[in-house]
Amino acid sequence: MKPQSSLKKIGVLTGGGDSSGINAVLHGICLEARQAEIEVIGFIDGWAGVLGKNYLPLSLEKTFSVVNNSGTILGTSRTNPYKQKGQVQVIAKNVKDLALDGLIAIGGNDTLTVASKIANDLELKVVGIPQTIDNDVPQTDYCVGFNTSIHNVVAAINNVRATCQSHKEDIVVEVMGRESGWIAAVAGLTASSEFILLPEMSFDVLNLVEKLKLRHEQNFNSNVIVVAEGVKGFDHHKIEAGTDAFGNVMLAGIGLSLRDYLQDKLQKKTRAIVLSYIQRGGVPTAYEVFMALSFGRKAIKLLQEGQNNLMVAYKDGCLKPVPLALACGTKGVSPEVIAMVREMTFL
Repeated sequence: MKPQSSLKKIGVLTGGGDSSGINAVLHGICLEARQAEIEVIGFIDGWAGVLGKNYLPLSLEKTFSVVNNSGTILGTSRTNPYKQKGQVQVIAKNVKDLALDGLIAIGGNDTLTVASKIANDLELKVVGIPQTIDNDVPQTDYCVGFNTSIHNVVAAINNVRATCQSHKEDIVVEVMGRESGWIAAVAGLTASSEFILLPEMSFDVLNLVEKLKLRHEQNFNSNVIVVAEGVKGFDHHKIEAGTDAFGNVMLAGIGLSLRDYLQDKLQKKTRAIVLSYIQRGGVPTAYEVFMALSFGRKAIKLLQEGQNNLMVAYKDGCLKPVPLALACGTKGVSPEVIAMVREMTFL
């Protein structure tokens, strides 16, 4: 017979950008919670739900049918409770009113940074789960959502490549990646893209033009140029403007601007696609579901052990706890992968 835990009731939230692995994380949480007879409630729309005491009960039955669904059944938002005075006190009251023994926050850098502050300020047991298709949370080799996003981007590149080859046209493929180019690097390499542009690498647009001219002279008239949205060194007009609640500048548009620039300089038809939310959706891969379930179960186990202010990290092939405060900031593409990009592309 299992020893009873002092943990009786926990809250769960999903914040920031969504991905195709979140619902599987929720199912993993409910699987482990049922074993330990822990009640689980899910806050609606991230930190906004905690502030508004807006939630729904979560159970194995509720999450079982959505494991392979993209998005999040809880909804999400980019609400920052530290943006306005007094909101943290509202969270403290709501947590007390709901008699929560702990909280699991699922999200990227911003969501987890808030979670760490809440753990400190309210002395609440909080465990974070890294979830972002950008795969840029520090201290973890993997973030929930990354594998499926790569699958989506590679499929998109493969789909457009044949048409561009048939018409002898180059194509610019814009993917997400504000400060970190993991999607561009891994998807670009996997799809054998000729050019990959990352925020971590210096970028000379004139050099790109010259390399493309050389490729065309050699009769390679169809080239895929994968560019992360946050690449600098090229002045372009954005599709989106403004900032979110965390001060992040809205990015999108470099792909279309780069297309126009190349078309003008090369005097040759060039295509462009901005994959945007296509990267986020779709049925999660089998690997994604397995990893997500594992992340969810591990979070419950850490709370049962009385652990606090920790993040479930995937390091060296296994899940282990790391201080949640270390999730702040951004993890760039590793030097090894950048070296692969340099070696396997034509820039």
